[in-house]
Amino acid sequence: MPVGQPVEVEVYIEDLIILSQSCDLANDKIQDVILAQVLDWQVASAELVKQGNLFARSKQFRRALIAGNIPSLSLLHKRDGIPKLGWSVVDFHRVFVLPKPVVTAVARTAGSRLRLRSPYREYLAQAFARYFMRVGLPLDANAFETEGQV
Repeated sequence: MPVGQPVEVEVYIEDLIILSQSCDLANDKIQDVILAQVLDWQVASAELVKQGNLFARSKQFRRALIAGNIPSLSLLHKRDGIPKLGWSVVDFHRVFVLPKPVVTAVARTAGSRLRLRSPYREYLAQAFARYFMRVGLPLDANAFETEGQV
C-alpha cells in the first residue's frame, strides 16, 4: 500500500490488562505494549462451554483456576469498590500488541482504571510466562514408567 493512502480499520473496544513490565513502560524502554483480554468469569465460562469444554462448569475447573493450573487463563479476584470488577479471567489466547502512544491515549480518556498490586502483578506475569514458554515435546515418555523395572 502506498504511503499516505487511507486505510480501512475495524475498532473493537475490549477490557484489557497490560502484561508489559511496568518499569519498561515508566522508563520508556519499549515502543509497543503487550496486553491480554480480561473476561468476566460468567462470560468466559459460557464461552468455554460453547466451545465444548463442559469441564469449565465444574468445581474442579474452578479449583484448577484458583491453583493456577489452567495455563491459558489467570484468575482476577473480584473487587466491590469503584471501579467494580467481578470475578474475571485473563485469557492468554487473546494477546494484543499496541503502540505505546495508543495505549497511553486510551488510558488518558478511559477514566478510573484498576491496577494490580504486588504480589498479584507478579503472579499474573508468572502465569503469562508459564503459558508463553510451554514446550510440547515431540517424544512420548510413557515407556519410562516400565523400562528397567524388575
